[in-house]
Amino acid sequence: MSEARDGTIAMSSADRSRACILIVESDSNDRNNMRIALKSLGYGGLSDAPNHAAALERMTQRKFTHIIFEAKRTNMPAKEFLHKVFEGDDTIIAIPSSYEPNVDDVFDLLIMGAKGYLVKPFTSETVEQAVAMATKGEPMSDAVLTAKDRNEALVAIMMASLDKAATILRQAQQFETARREIPRALVHLRRSAELAKTFAKGGESALMDALEKFCIERSKGPATKLGRLRKRLKHTRGDEDEKPAEGEEGQEEQPAAAGSQE
Repeated sequence: MSEARDGTIAMSSADRSRACILIVESDSNDRNNMRIALKSLGYGGLSDAPNHAAALERMTQRKFTHIIFEAKRTNMPAKEFLHKVFEGDDTIIAIPSSYEPNVDDVFDLLIMGAKGYLVKPFTSETVEQAVAMATKGEPMSDAVLTAKDRNEALVAIMMASLDKAATILRQAQQFETARREIPRALVHLRRSAELAKTFAKGGESALMDALEKFCIERSKGPATKLGRLRKRLKHTRGDEDEKPAEGEEGQEEQPAAAGSQE
């Protein structure tokens, strides 16, 4: 996996030259600007279509590695389009683009198999990051995609990224190897926070409610591994104290034998 110095995932020159990208965009200015951005980044094969139906026709004429497609309806719903795309080629990397990912049901497209997303208005940098993350980044966790409570899952992943980043920052005070991991950890933290903010069901207020609930629940237990171990040991000892000693269970007090001395 190629990685920039700041820890972000990047496509190599060879990756870019091998890529063949189909742009599906109804707005001619956005379509042209995206083509210019991808060409300036060194991507090889490029093609474009003004709507979803025309894109499906292009796919019968040429093999594409990636497709960046409009998440809102053109001449067919985006979900129907994506389903047909994967019917034709289930290896293609599909990236939905949208001005409002939460409104345009981008999350539903991710559940269907889309990889990442591109937020408009875009720049060459955000286009490059969207393609790189979709191609080489870690996919969104199944725990989020299939969770009954999406916000709870998004918050859990965000807080896990925060914990990991904090651990690496602490270890970096002593170890050079940990210092090299800082950029990647911070990128993952920012990414998880962006995902949570973008796809929280009910918006930012609902996300904050889920975050508050998560923090309250976590505060009920010991904050450190040592504290959790002590709590577990204390609980175990309590259970043992309540058990009767070996050989005592079922015994009744016996009267003193006749003639015994007091």
